[in-house]
Amino acid sequence: MVLKGVTLLIELHCAGKQGMIFGKMISGFQSLFGDGRKLTRIFVAGALCLLGGLVSSGLAFTMEIDLGWNPAGNDLSLYNLQEGSIIQIILYDSTQASPPGSDAANNFDVYGYYPEGVLLDNNVYDPYSVPEGHVMAYTDTVQVAPSPDGNGNTWWRTVPVFSIDGPYDRVYIRVFEVTDFPEGEVVLSYWGVSDVVSFDPSQSFGYVFISPWDNIEADKRNYFEVIPEPGTTALLILGGTGLWAATRRRRLKSNWE
Repeated sequence: MVLKGVTLLIELHCAGKQGMIFGKMISGFQSLFGDGRKLTRIFVAGALCLLGGLVSSGLAFTMEIDLGWNPAGNDLSLYNLQEGSIIQIILYDSTQASPPGSDAANNFDVYGYYPEGVLLDNNVYDPYSVPEGHVMAYTDTVQVAPSPDGNGNTWWRTVPVFSIDGPYDRVYIRVFEVTDFPEGEVVLSYWGVSDVVSFDPSQSFGYVFISPWDNIEADKRNYFEVIPEPGTTALLILGGTGLWAATRRRRLKSNWE
């Protein structure tokens, strides 16, 4: 029974294939040698050592973040956001990368230039790019909280939960006013970046919970465009080639007639 509990503990906290592997190893030894108390104590100690090794080496951990917005007057536009606004959760290792900057050039890759722009910075940025050494771990959207706040007012709450391989020890949030970035379109959007929060998965057996993280504002404005996926680009080229070929055939047929 204890061995089964240890197996479940490893699978839950390792949040990945490593946990499943070690869990199955323990179950296999249990079937071979029984569930005696002495053997149980040995496996419990060994399992905890393995679990600690997995966490400390940064192989995998689970993160849960409680994000909230509770503006006066129930007006989410005070933060330049709306229901469905895009949320990005970004991680990095502080020993390998620097914190994000405060402007677009320090947060995104330049995709192009928008000559018709009316901003001081008319560069077009890729909204899904991140600074060097950072990784976009998860994306979500701003959602209406399932129940009103203590004063009976509507508010907004998103609680992302995800698992990722490490090692990482810093997290921050990016938010966008828009709800979508259509491919091939230049989009003008407010956006913002939160403060950076430090964490240590090894102190919580591979589970990191951050709460509350409230009222992240989209206080900057820039042009964005999503870089088409290679498959999409290939389809566009193929479609254009097909259209050209069909037009050419019609012209040849018309000339022949």
